[in-house]
Amino acid sequence: MGGPLTLSEVAALVGGSVEGDGTCTVRAVQSLEAAGPDDLSFLANRRYLAVARKSRAGAILVGPEVTLDGTDCVVVSDPYRAFAQIMQHWHPTAVPEPGIDPAAWVSPDANVDGARVEAFAWVGPGAKVGPGSWLQAGAVVGAGAVVGRECRLMPHAVVMDGCKLGDRVWLNPGAVVGAEGFGFAPGPEGHLKIPQVGGVDIGDDVEIGANSCVDRAALDTTRVRTGAKLDNLVQVGHAADVGAHSIMVAFSGVAGSTRLGKGVVLAAKAAVLGHISVGDGARVGVASVVKSGVGDGQEVTGIPAIEHVRWRRAATAFGDLDQLTKTVRKLEKRIAQLEESQ
Repeated sequence: MGGPLTLSEVAALVGGSVEGDGTCTVRAVQSLEAAGPDDLSFLANRRYLAVARKSRAGAILVGPEVTLDGTDCVVVSDPYRAFAQIMQHWHPTAVPEPGIDPAAWVSPDANVDGARVEAFAWVGPGAKVGPGSWLQAGAVVGAGAVVGRECRLMPHAVVMDGCKLGDRVWLNPGAVVGAEGFGFAPGPEGHLKIPQVGGVDIGDDVEIGANSCVDRAALDTTRVRTGAKLDNLVQVGHAADVGAHSIMVAFSGVAGSTRLGKGVVLAAKAAVLGHISVGDGARVGVASVVKSGVGDGQEVTGIPAIEHVRWRRAATAFGDLDQLTKTVRKLEKRIAQLEESQ
């Protein structure tokens, strides 16, 4: 963990400016509620402005339009990103020294170059593991697989045969890259398995959450491109293509041959059906199902997913359906009475 910082040092680290005493020293980051006089906190959402004004924090990271009388502040354009930078400063990942534990198994023809391989990890024939990478207990790198530089495979993470990780890829516990794609040909005698002989290519700076799966393709390659972040329990189907810097939140999934553009966000439980393209910068709402193409920058929600503004109007109207039904029945009864009286 990094040592104490003055607010002037904090400002230099995050590209901000000090409002107050630049010599004030902070030693840790805490939430607004838990922070004390020696702590730095952050205000990333104005809904917590009242909480910030009552906070005992020694200093707070704030946006340019926020004023907290009586509290030293570091003003930045994006307090949440600045919080992440400070957390990385105080809590850097401590990678152990290179070496192979005697209880690990590494194939004689594997190439493990300057990496750490912990006990009970397994590296298959012809596999390559780059410098600075860290294979924790129970991690598996299959035959012919490639793990780039400075990757981290946490306990029981798996990279199956022939799959590829770029540099600085982080697989959380139980993540599986290259499991069998879900491919079967139905028929009167049952479902005939289609051998999945394609690959998986994970770009640089990708993180894949615990128990998430990126399936190998039947013939081509499943791709998760540079900078994409996958939460826990995420599914990427065979031959899908997840665009650079996209985000897939927990329980979201894309079916086979789906294409996500750059910077796409799938909220929790969102699903995109197979052979569909979602454009750059598009956003899919919570528990939504995308059944047709989504254009660049579109925001969609619902089952099936429609333009978010339309969905909000429809959701509001849905809450009124019960009363609307009662009103229609009354009108129908009144019309029937009028017709009988003629």
